[in-house]
Amino acid sequence: MEKQNRQQQKKSINLKEKELFIFDIEGVIVPSIDELVVSQDVRETIEEIRKKGKKVAFLSNISRTPFFRVAEILMDLGIAKSQKEVFTAGKVAVEYVKSKAKKKNPRVFVISERGLLIDFEIENEVEVVFEKPVDFVVVGMKRNLNFEELNFALECLLEGAELISCGHTNYYKGKFGSKEGIFIGDLPICEMLSFASGKPYVKIGKPDPVIFGFILTEFEINPRYAVMIGDKIETDIYGAKNLGITSILIQGIETKRHFVPVKTEKEIKPDMEIKNLKDILAYI
Repeated sequence: MEKQNRQQQKKSINLKEKELFIFDIEGVIVPSIDELVVSQDVRETIEEIRKKGKKVAFLSNISRTPFFRVAEILMDLGIAKSQKEVFTAGKVAVEYVKSKAKKKNPRVFVISERGLLIDFEIENEVEVVFEKPVDFVVVGMKRNLNFEELNFALECLLEGAELISCGHTNYYKGKFGSKEGIFIGDLPICEMLSFASGKPYVKIGKPDPVIFGFILTEFEINPRYAVMIGDKIETDIYGAKNLGITSILIQGIETKRHFVPVKTEKEIKPDMEIKNLKDILAYI
């Protein structure tokens, strides 16, 4: 039966024509950014894909760890060749603000832990501020969020600032000091601020199109020639399919660390399902 399924997938999916392979970082490459274990199968698969002349990219919704550190980790592990192959929600949020700013050095108020804050602080073309005026309010994960920050963000939005959600997470499991459990994500915070201010917000993170579109633009690749390999239906597969990117689901390894709501009436089905990452080589 397994052999028959593989033959059927080969007939329906042609990966030989694909030019860009996008890998989810947490769940496919490593278990999590806090658990840096890379299997030999993962290393060999990526190496073989490179040998076939394909481009590779590594993508994560993570905002609690700064982009440069995520890129550094993947390069130290021998997975990424350079920072240009690595994409995080924080990195794309910075680039989005730069592209949408109506003036030089836009002023940004960031509600987040150090990761996302660092992403903006080290960028020369934006200014992180804690006083008005503010052009953008960017929200990530923050476990010690306080009322003063929320109220200041609301005031900024009412005075014209734009609202951005970075990470696309409802809640997540983690630790904070001695507490281990569930923590609120960026989406509920943005929903509250959006409701209070009457302003919409932009979502940056899988499955929304901004982060996928940014990668395609950077590599100058048409969606039909790109492949997304992930372990989560709600983010990796759903987001890829919405843009016409071929989607591949690795079965049985979903981390379930984050809960991301998806509003869809149809069942989300990947274009291909595999049990191990190395199985993809049979289709290239």
